[in-house]
Order: sequence, then structure tokens, then C-alpha cells
Amino acid sequence: MMAVAPVSISKDLVTALERAAWRAHPNEACALLLGHQSAACMEISQVAITENVTQADPQLTFEVDPTMHILLQKAARVGGPAIVGVWHSHPCGKAIPSEADKARSIEPGWIWLISADAPDGMTHAAFRAGEDDARQFCQVPLLMNDS
Repeated sequence: MMAVAPVSISKDLVTALERAAWRAHPNEACALLLGHQSAACMEISQVAITENVTQADPQLTFEVDPTMHILLQKAARVGGPAIVGVWHSHPCGKAIPSEADKARSIEPGWIWLISADAPDGMTHAAFRAGEDDARQFCQVPLLMNDS
């Protein structure tokens, strides 16, 4: 069974992600999530917004910049924060993983934070990729805090 520990992120980081989504509209925006797993929750401490470098339709899918991904992996190996997941926007959809998202998920246990443009503002939801099958998602509580 997948863990249901919540994901914690600051409102300031959520605001930065929303701005990236608005700038990229009508395309999907994306970022890597950095942080750590505590006993109580997955804590997102930083976001690394990247270009959406997909070769497919950027309004329907995303790909983080692989150069940024490699740099962040190298930084984590020498004591920097770990990559714990990915964020992307759904400009004309819902804050749930699409079939394309599920098909492209390869990192077991990663957090998938999704923001969707809704009539009354952005909505946000967090999901954890399965440990045994990264293409299986479990929604987890999302805690947005002031710090």
C-alpha cells in the first residue's frame, strides 16, 4: 500500500509556481521539487522551475530540462537538497494526473504536484508515485504553510 503522508510546501513557493504557470499559458509549465522526507511528511523546501522542453504538444505534456535535472542530481550527491518530485501545470485541465503523466512517470515514490487553471483561480493537488509501480498514483494531502 502507498504511503499517505502529506506534502508540505510554503505559500510563497506555490505563488512562484502559479506565476510560472501563468507565464507559460497556454502551455504546461514544469519544475523539479527539492526537499526531504521527515517522519511526518514530505517537505518541499525549494522549486527549480525549468523550461518545458517537450518535443510533443506543450499544451498537453511537459518535459523538464534534462540539464537542470542532472545539475540538481549532482548537487544532491554533494549535500544539496534531494529531488523529491516534479510539478507541472494543467492550463486547461484538472489538478489530477493525466494519462500522459501516468505513462511518463518513472521515479518510484516521487511527488507529483499539479496546478490547474480554474475559473476562480489555481487549484493544486499532490500525488505520490507508487513504490512498486511509478505509474500508479495515490493522492496525498497537500499542506500549504506560511513559512
